[in-house]
Amino acid sequence: MIRLLTILAVVMLFSSCSRTKDVSGTNHIPNRKTEDIVQSIRANELKCDWVSVKWEVEIKSKKIEDSFKMYARVRRDSAVWVSATYYAVEIARFLFTPDSVRYMDRKNNQYYIGDYSYITGRFMIEANFDILQSLILANSLPLVASEGDKLRGSKNEGKYLLSYLKKRQLKRAMKKEEATKGIDLIVSLWVEPESFRLAKTSLYDPVKGRTLTARYSEFENACNSGYPNVTEYTLDTPDEQATVKTSVMKLTTNKKVSLSFTIPDKYEPLTP
Repeated sequence: MIRLLTILAVVMLFSSCSRTKDVSGTNHIPNRKTEDIVQSIRANELKCDWVSVKWEVEIKSKKIEDSFKMYARVRRDSAVWVSATYYAVEIARFLFTPDSVRYMDRKNNQYYIGDYSYITGRFMIEANFDILQSLILANSLPLVASEGDKLRGSKNEGKYLLSYLKKRQLKRAMKKEEATKGIDLIVSLWVEPESFRLAKTSLYDPVKGRTLTARYSEFENACNSGYPNVTEYTLDTPDEQATVKTSVMKLTTNKKVSLSFTIPDKYEPLTP
C-alpha cells in the first residue's frame, strides 16, 4: 500500500503521453515562447517557508481498495517530513534532507539512515530532495529547469503544454545489472494559462508501454500561489490499472512545525 503510493508519488510529475499539438478551445490562449512559459511557471511556484498538509489517500486497483491518512511537513529547501497512518496508527515515517534519508518502519520496528540509494533500492524509483519537495508543493520547475532547449512548448486541451524526451534521469532498479541503465521517457506538463500552475502531468514509457498520469484540481490560495486540494494519479500498464487519489483535509502554511524523528532503542537497522 505505502509502496504503491510512494512509487506513484515520486513519479507524479510524469505520466500519460500526448502526441497532439493543438485541440479546440486553445484559440483564446495567448501565444507564448517556451522560455516565457517557463519563466511564468517559475514566478508562480509555491514558495512557502513552511507547509503542513494532511491528506485522505484512497487507493484502487485490481488487488486492493483501501484508504489511509498521510501527513507532510516541509521546511523549504531544508527538510521534508512524511508520516502515514492506518486506522490512527502510524505505520511509517520519513525525514528527507538534501543529502540524507531517514525512515522508520513502525510495523516491523526497523529503521534506515543513509542516502537516497535506499529509495531507489526499496521503492524502485530514483528520487532526490528537489523532486520530493516539488511533489508535495505541486511544483514542476525542478523537473524542467535542466532541460533547456530540449523543451517544446505548444497548446493543448485549453492549456500550455511543455513536453520533452527525458533520457537517463529516472532509473528503474529491478535488477542490479539494470540499475545504471537509463530509460527514455516522454514527459508532458499541462499548465493553466492564467495561474501557470500544473493542471496535469504525464510520463509515458514507450518501451514498457506504461503510462502514469497526475491531475490537479480544486486549487486554493496559499502563500504566493495556489495549492491543489485534489490530486489523482493513474497508473496504466498492459496488464494493470491503479489509481491513487489524495484529498487535502488540512493545509497550513508559514507556521513552524516539529520535524521530530526519534528512533526507539529497540528498532533494528535496515540494510539497503
